Amino acid sequence: MKVTILEYPTNEDWIAVKQRALVTVGLKAKTPPTDEWKYKILKARHSPIRRLRFSVLFEDIPNWVAVHLVRHIHAQPYVKSQRNDRQSNYDRTKAPQDAPVNMIWDFNGEELMNIANKRLCNQAAKETREAIKEMCDKIIELDDIWKDFLVPMCKYVGECKEMFPCYLKENDGK
Repeated sequence: MKVTILEYPTNEDWIAVKQRALVTVGLKAKTPPTDEWKYKILKARHSPIRRLRFSVLFEDIPNWVAVHLVRHIHAQPYVKSQRNDRQSNYDRTKAPQDAPVNMIWDFNGEELMNIANKRLCNQAAKETREAIKEMCDKIIELDDIWKDFLVPMCKYVGECKEMFPCYLKENDGK
């Protein structure tokens, strides 16, 4: 599996976020946002962060991992087709779940945090966690403002909210 960040927020995108935040309180942005301001709006998860856009290429991920990822409703997936008229590597009706696919995934800043919070959890499949961890690590390398937010939900909110907490999963040796 290979993960490549194709697009991530620019300084201009962050200025656009600040403009959208300030217009809601009748103000105009006069300066670019500071790192402190960026951190605060990410922490608050206010709607202007939806203006921050990401695009990620996953290459050779198991189809079943792609199926996990496409379930995020505020992200737009583009997954390689398995249709027999589009490929000849295998019969789609007999394709194994681990057949490798490529996928470009577009999402916004708020959805990025939701994805990380859910898919870095120990309740997520190991292979899905690994794909999302690699994606998050690469995003943090590009801009470390995200490091406190691209974590499992339990770390983000201070407790596990899952119906069957993952600490039980670890303690049971599963």
